[in-house]
Amino acid sequence: MQSPNSRIRKAGIALSAVALFGLVGCSSSSDAGSSSEAPDAGGKEYTIALVPGMTTHSAYQTMYCGALEAADELGVKVDFQGANAWDPAKQLPVVQSMLATAPDALLLVPADSSALRPAVDQYLAADIPVITVDTGLEDTSGLTAVISSDNVQGGGAAAEALGEAIDGKGTVAIISGVPGATTDVDRVEGFRAVMEEKYPDVKVLEPEYSRSVVATAESQVQALMLAHSDLTGVFGVNGNSATGAANAVVNSGHAGDIVVAGYDAEPGTVEQLRAGNINILVVQDFIQEGRLGVEYAYAKLTGDESKIDTPRVLDNIIATTDNADDPEISKYFYIESCL
Repeated sequence: MQSPNSRIRKAGIALSAVALFGLVGCSSSSDAGSSSEAPDAGGKEYTIALVPGMTTHSAYQTMYCGALEAADELGVKVDFQGANAWDPAKQLPVVQSMLATAPDALLLVPADSSALRPAVDQYLAADIPVITVDTGLEDTSGLTAVISSDNVQGGGAAAEALGEAIDGKGTVAIISGVPGATTDVDRVEGFRAVMEEKYPDVKVLEPEYSRSVVATAESQVQALMLAHSDLTGVFGVNGNSATGAANAVVNSGHAGDIVVAGYDAEPGTVEQLRAGNINILVVQDFIQEGRLGVEYAYAKLTGDESKIDTPRVLDNIIATTDNADDPEISKYFYIESCL
């Protein structure tokens, strides 16, 4: 039997090549997806509001960096404000207060698929274009664009790499975040579909829900290892769930025997990846999401709507312990702070 990392290396290279081929362009130095010549803004300097799910998360700092890159190229300003926790009750006042500043467009990462819709309607009533990025709204009417990563594809890519790493055998656990969260549901759906199709001999357990708490995920995986002696893999559907799973596996002395796949390339999670505690990471392209948000807003404001491709769904990247230091992979890792 090959070592988990050697098998993951083969899967990761193939999957990364497919994902990279499908992207328009993602690195901070890339201008793919941008027009070579910006439309004339008629001398007006536009201000585009960007309200993330939470300002303190490295994923949204990375999105902010991408937005600033595009803003610098197009000669517009980005006003980045938001709550410090993922909570629609905290995000809503920020969105409403920014309306009073009369931005020219709003880029919004909704913390809830329905609670933010009334605020969005207020922007639309004021003739301010709204674009959702990363997460979405149940009611998308009136939106200029919807930009997101493909969570079903990401879950499937995790299953592809994990299934190969465990030679298509044993039992695999899923540690999800919050029941009903649309991103988590899609990731689990993609994971299970690929496992069922390509690795039918693998038993996939019903998801456990850590509510994105590292200690909870760790306890859950400890219990699952005791209950399933043939546990060969764990899929942590978000960064904290994967970190908790890795802690449980390493602390029990099963590192190398149980493969851990996770989601999102936060600095701490990447550290776990490089150490081999997490073996596989699905990485979203938040630089490109931020760039596209600003580019599409600018296209709308300057009457160049032919450049808006909506809904825009970006593929994800597969990172592994073996390719984590490859610049073509590591350029997608999230940035702690864009300031």
